[in-house]
Amino acid sequence: MYSIGDIAEITGLTAYTIRYYEKIGVLPSPSRQDGRRIYSEQDLQYVRFIHGLKATGMSLEDIAAFTQDGCLLTRDPAETGIGEMLSKRMAILDGHIRLLEQQILQLEAVKAVAQEKSAFYADLLEKEERERSGSA
Repeated sequence: MYSIGDIAEITGLTAYTIRYYEKIGVLPSPSRQDGRRIYSEQDLQYVRFIHGLKATGMSLEDIAAFTQDGCLLTRDPAETGIGEMLSKRMAILDGHIRLLEQQILQLEAVKAVAQEKSAFYADLLEKEERERSGSA
């Protein structure tokens, strides 16, 4: 069992962020003991999963929609509605993947410009050094 401080330390999130995620419905409220949040190993894995989605740039709105139905790993595969939930999650992930692919293209373009500038400056520096050594 973990406290909110333990979860924060393990995941790198702040306790405030974890409470905020609970407040907006991204994370389910954990069990409580003497008024304190108590997290299980499964809760910890879920927080890590949410943190991973957020790290990819997924919006909290999409994360909330993605996790709205809870953890599918704990569900009976024969339960009705699982197909709909999976389709919804796939649509969210597919949309997010498209967004990430666009961002990758934009970053590659920015990287190419930076590489061109760096090569240009290296050429200028080399030219300046040649001129200095030739006139010395």
